[in-house]
Amino acid sequence: MAEPIKLNELPPELWKRVSDLFDEVLELDETKRIDFIRKLWATEPQVASELVALLVAAANVDKTVPLAPQPFGAALSEALKEPATGYQAGQKFGAWTLESRLGKGGMGEVWRARRSDGLYKAAVAVKLLRTDLSRDTLSRRFARERVVLARLNHPNIARLLDAGVEHDQAFIVLELVDGMALLDYVNEHAQTLNQRLNLVCNIALAVEHAHHQLVLHRDLKPSNVLVTADGQVKLLDFGIAGVLDDDADAPMTKLTQLTGRGLTLEYASPEQITGEPTMPASDVYSLGVLLFHMCTGNRPFATSSTRAALEYAVVHTDPPLASESLTMAKNARGIADSIAPPPDAKRLRGDLDAIIRRAMRLNPAERYPTAARLAADLEAWMSNRPISLHAGERGYVAKLWLRRHWRVVAIASVATIAVVAALGLSLWQRDDAIATTQAALQRSANLVARLPSIADANSEPSLTIRLHHAQLLRATGRPVEALKELDQIASAISTVHGATSSNYKSFLLARAAALRDLGRTQEAEKNAAQAAAISDRR
Repeated sequence: MAEPIKLNELPPELWKRVSDLFDEVLELDETKRIDFIRKLWATEPQVASELVALLVAAANVDKTVPLAPQPFGAALSEALKEPATGYQAGQKFGAWTLESRLGKGGMGEVWRARRSDGLYKAAVAVKLLRTDLSRDTLSRRFARERVVLARLNHPNIARLLDAGVEHDQAFIVLELVDGMALLDYVNEHAQTLNQRLNLVCNIALAVEHAHHQLVLHRDLKPSNVLVTADGQVKLLDFGIAGVLDDDADAPMTKLTQLTGRGLTLEYASPEQITGEPTMPASDVYSLGVLLFHMCTGNRPFATSSTRAALEYAVVHTDPPLASESLTMAKNARGIADSIAPPPDAKRLRGDLDAIIRRAMRLNPAERYPTAARLAADLEAWMSNRPISLHAGERGYVAKLWLRRHWRVVAIASVATIAVVAALGLSLWQRDDAIATTQAALQRSANLVARLPSIADANSEPSLTIRLHHAQLLRATGRPVEALKELDQIASAISTVHGATSSNYKSFLLARAAALRDLGRTQEAEKNAAQAAAISDRR
C-alpha cells in the first residue's frame, strides 16, 4: 500500500472524489465499509488509499503523526476502530475531578465534575476538547481567551468557569445546565411559529451580547443550545471554536481538512467554509440557518447528497425560500436532526421568508448588520409591526396597523355602521315627521282660512282652532307667525272665555313660549306670570 499523499497536495479532482466517497462510507456500518473499500481498491487503488487515510485520521483525531505504511487490512482495521480515550471517573483536570460522562460528540467528551478543593460547590460540566494543536499553542490561547470569555455575563449564555490544558488535554469548565437539547425541546414544547421564533430571538440577543464583548461564537447549531424547564435558552461553547481553530496561515492538518476550521458545515457561513476571516455577520448567517431549521423542520441544504455538494451549495447559492422548502422538509424527514414543521408554517410566506433570506445572504454586507437587528425584525413580525425591510412603505405600514388593531377596527366599523344606520333612520324619521307636520299645518291653515264660512270668527270653536294653529306654528319653528296669530285672537279669547279661564291661560303660555323663541324674555316672563296668577286664583 502506497503512502497517502499529503492532503494539501491532493489534486482537486482526486480530493473531490475522496471527499464524496468519505461521506458515503461514514454512513455505512463496519461490515459494509470493509466491503465497500475492498471493491474500491480493485478499481481505484489511489482513491481507496486516500480514503483509508481519512478514516484513520477521523478515528484517531488526537494523533498528528502520519499513518505509517502498513498492509491494507491493518490500516482498515485501525481506520474503523473506535479510539479509546482513557478518561475515567476520579481523574483530575486542574482543580476539577471527573464524576460521570454526560455525552460525547465531534468536539470531544463532556463530563460531570466537581471542584476538588470545594471552593465551588455546584456540579459543573467539563468538556475535554478534541484538537490537534500543540500544548504550548493551546496554553497561550486559553490564557488569552478565557479572560475575554469569562466576561460573557448573560442569562442565555452558559457561564465559563475555567479553562486550561492538563495531560496534553485541552478542557473547559462550564456551568452545568439542566435542560433539554433545543430540537428535543422544540418537538415537545414549541409547536407554533411564534414559540420557535421566541427561542431564536433569545439566542440572537445572547449572540449580540457576546459580539459587544468582541467574542464570536463561530459554531452556532442546535446541539450548542439547551433549554431549561422554564423555557430559558442556554447557549454553550461561546468562542471555543476560535480557541481551537488552526492559524489561518498554518498548513491544514488531517483533522482540519476533515472537520473544517472550528465549524459545523451544516450551519457554517460561506466565508467560514472558504477560509476567509469570520465576523459578526458569520454568526448572523448561522442564526439564519437555525431560524430556517426552526421554521421548516430542516436545514436549508439538508438534501445535499455529499459534503462536496453541501459546500458548493452554501458557497455559491442563496438558500431556498423557507415557505417553498416545506415539501422538501416533509420528504427529508429521515435526515438527521429533522423536526416536524410548525402547524402554522403557511405563515412563513412573505415577511418571514424575507427575514430568513436576508440573514443568509451570500454577501456578508447584505445580511443583518447585527444579531439584535435580526431579533428586532422577528419581534416586529410576531407583533404585526413593520419590519426593517419595508421601512417607509406607507401602504405596507397601514396594512400591518389594521392587522395589529383589528379588534379596534372591527369595533369602530360596527359602531360606524350603527351610527350611519341610526342617522339614516333618524333622518328618515325626521323627514317623515316634517312631512307629517307640514301636512298638519296645511290642514290647520286650510281650516283657519275657512273659518269665516264655517262660523263666526270669534266663536268658541273658531278661537280654539286658531289657538291650536298658533301652538302648532310655534312648535314647528315658526314663532313669528305663531305670535301674529295669537295677537289676532287675544281680545276675543279674553272676551269669549274670560280672563281667568283655562283657555286664556293656554293662550298666555303659548304667547310666552313664542316670545322666548324670539328672545323677548321680559315680555315672555310677564305673560308667564299672568298665566301663573290664573292658576293661583283657581
